[in-house]
Amino acid sequence: TATALVLEVGNQLILPRLYPVFHHGLSLLTLLVVPAVTVCWLDTAPRRRVTRWLAAARVAVALVLFAGAAAGAQDAAKTLSVADNIRLVFLTHAPVLSHAVELAARLAPPPPIDEEGAPEVTSGPRTLDLSHRDIVLVTIDALRADHVGAYGYRRSITPNIDRLAGEGAVFEAAYTPTPHTSYAVTSLMTGKYMRPLLLQNLGDDSDTFALYLRRYGYRTAAFYPPAVFFIDGERFAPFRDRALDFEYRKVEFAPAATRATQVRGYLERVPKERNVFLWVHLFEPHEPYEAHPEHPLGDRDEDRYDAEIASADAGLGAIVDTVRSKRPNAVVIVAADHGEEFSDHGGRYHGTTVFEEQVRVPLVISAPGLVKPNRIREPVQLVDLLPTVLSALSVPRPARVRGADLGPLLVGSADAAWAPKTFAFAETETQTLLARDAYRLVCARKIGACSLYDVAKDPHELVDVAPDMQGLVGTLRTELRAVEASHGRFELRGLRAEGKGWPEALRRGIAGDADSVTDVAALLDDADVTVRRKAAEVLFELRRTDGAEPLRLALVRDEDETVRKWSSLALTRLGEGAPRVRELLDDPEPAFRHLSALALAESGDAHGEGTLVAWLRASFPPESKPSEKVIPTDAMPFERAREIVEALGKLRSKEAVPALIDALSDVRLRPYVIDALAQIGDASARPALARRLAVERYQNARLALAKALVSLGAGAEIHDAFTRFLGVPDPLPDGLALALKGDFLDVVAGLKQRTRTKLVRDAKQGVAVGIVIPVGGNGKGVRVLCRARALDGRAGEIHIGPQAHNVRDTKERSDPAMDADRSVTLTIPAGSRDIEAFATLPLDLHGGDYSELVFHTTQNVELSACGLVPLSDELPPPAPEPWTPSPGEADEGSVEAVDGGSSP
Repeated sequence: TATALVLEVGNQLILPRLYPVFHHGLSLLTLLVVPAVTVCWLDTAPRRRVTRWLAAARVAVALVLFAGAAAGAQDAAKTLSVADNIRLVFLTHAPVLSHAVELAARLAPPPPIDEEGAPEVTSGPRTLDLSHRDIVLVTIDALRADHVGAYGYRRSITPNIDRLAGEGAVFEAAYTPTPHTSYAVTSLMTGKYMRPLLLQNLGDDSDTFALYLRRYGYRTAAFYPPAVFFIDGERFAPFRDRALDFEYRKVEFAPAATRATQVRGYLERVPKERNVFLWVHLFEPHEPYEAHPEHPLGDRDEDRYDAEIASADAGLGAIVDTVRSKRPNAVVIVAADHGEEFSDHGGRYHGTTVFEEQVRVPLVISAPGLVKPNRIREPVQLVDLLPTVLSALSVPRPARVRGADLGPLLVGSADAAWAPKTFAFAETETQTLLARDAYRLVCARKIGACSLYDVAKDPHELVDVAPDMQGLVGTLRTELRAVEASHGRFELRGLRAEGKGWPEALRRGIAGDADSVTDVAALLDDADVTVRRKAAEVLFELRRTDGAEPLRLALVRDEDETVRKWSSLALTRLGEGAPRVRELLDDPEPAFRHLSALALAESGDAHGEGTLVAWLRASFPPESKPSEKVIPTDAMPFERAREIVEALGKLRSKEAVPALIDALSDVRLRPYVIDALAQIGDASARPALARRLAVERYQNARLALAKALVSLGAGAEIHDAFTRFLGVPDPLPDGLALALKGDFLDVVAGLKQRTRTKLVRDAKQGVAVGIVIPVGGNGKGVRVLCRARALDGRAGEIHIGPQAHNVRDTKERSDPAMDADRSVTLTIPAGSRDIEAFATLPLDLHGGDYSELVFHTTQNVELSACGLVPLSDELPPPAPEPWTPSPGEADEGSVEAVDGGSSP
């Protein structure tokens, strides 16, 4: 029991939300502990005078109970399906039970919600007049709203945004539709939610902001980096190749100051009588975060991130001053494509959740003489900007554009009949968000459960109020489901012959809505074979057992061979092992060969292993061939690549190791590749992983690499990297725990082995321990790290410092003296888990005798380990890679376009 409890607590607290293979392994161990203990008890039972028949009876009773539990699983799942708060608690705080919740969601998905209640987009009289106004749109990459002064940030790093906010409108609750640059930018430029459209192979023919304004006489110019289309680039090729329809463009990596110079040069060439629409995308805050000497805010990631923001803000100020000096009435719109997370909800960077830190962005609109200073609390979206500008220019609203006209909010219109009832929708692969008033409904797609947050009272979204507001949750869920069902409804180019697009159930299923399974399965009886094929394909992707019975029927009775193929693949993914799937390994169509190999591998069948490895290798050519792109133009989507990697890990495919090592080049895929290599357990991967660790900049991948190398038994080849990454401004999370597990803490952390036991045992009374001043680092000091926990509900403290110089003999002292002037205190928050805290010791490495340090803990602290490492600089950012534009990505538009050529 104690062992199971330890495993469960470790599963919950060690590396939360990271590395599913690791957590699945701990869950399995937890489940195996109890029967193992039972077997041991049975072996010793006769000695306790318990007869063997009684022991056998106990086993029989256990089997009966198990059978009964299995028989009642469906009813239990149905009961659980309506208890969102319980399911979410299990999903996020109970590692073993979280798997049961996901299984229950497949056995009994929550009842489908009526597709009524979708927010209506209304068009009223024009309230904002931007006629004959120049428009300047500046987007800043990865800028979260709460790091802007106008939004209450503690640091004064955005004076220029704040100045614009003081003279114009500030939207306090603006949201990106997807926290990835590619999706966010194309959504802003088209006024649509692009991710769900592109998943349906729709929307890539959409007209853009620039094209609409060109039709009405505007000159258009864009200044942005090619990285705008790096994520899922294959989906954005049409937008990339036509440069979002801008006539003039500078597509290159350039600092904000250079962008200001480029804008000035462009404006000097455009006739003053022609209105212009300018878009500038400033890239500075995107990771990797670089230090800026002119903004010395600190060395940690968040400090350097703020310095990047300050640099971008300075560039923004120069751009605005340039524009306003030549076109004083220009409208300036400042926004961001997405935010950035710094462990707010257990993660880093962006693209993974729909919590505030990743999807809430600043939005400021300055229109001299038109928009008075105003703060708007209603939730709005980036997709609202295009319809707002078009309405303000009296341009008829295009039928395919989503979003609301924010004009009434901007001018404070008293006409409530036309005031928009605004909302915001955002999504990732695993989560969806609906923002209405002060409430944020966050839903987990895999299990169909939702939580609710009141950001007026809980801005960090830490308290789920859904259990107390079930009525509101139901209303918002209905609205959210309707929004998801509407994606693609207004697109003219559908995949069906009649051009109407897919039925709503399919649109929801394509977007990943698990609640759509029943409705999608019903379409297997549709008269249109195209719909039946797509329904079977979507069920293959959704992987929900509640679609199994319709799939079985389709497999045996549908006359269409393609429907039967998809049904067979979908059933195999559900663990039913349809016999014809192995035949599909030789199918004439590559897609079916590949997917049959994937489905077989996911079920533990290695018959398609070679096909799967070849598929992965085709998308990630070896890095040893520099003439080839790492990710070719026709690269597979990230979601599929991740499934392949996870399946190869499940197979423990040694054949896949070289291909997986090549796939480490993909930054998003890298943590999953590392997990797969660790699961395969082939020591031949160690050198490549060690080389990658030495240069890894991303914290999540760095941690995955360290953990994988420890599990593979790496030794001296990782000691230097471990020492460095414990000494960087943001040290490796749980680095001491990993070093202890790998049995090399003494090598990398400066404390002598013979003193470590004494340290742990005697630190409550105070103990002096021997140290070895580490060599290396940047020469700026020494970091001390300790791993500990504080009990009895109170925070604890660890005091560390050099021994006082006037005390030489510590052997007879139970409480050695500490030099208080050069000591530090680590605060250990109350809790049941070990955490790692760190501080910089004010030691002069070139003078003084520091052969011993004194450690002292408060009585409620349990100390596990401490270490001493030299401070190190973070890895420098990589040099910009040379980029050559393709023919469709010309560096500049034509001179005629700049100087007043005809509009399209």
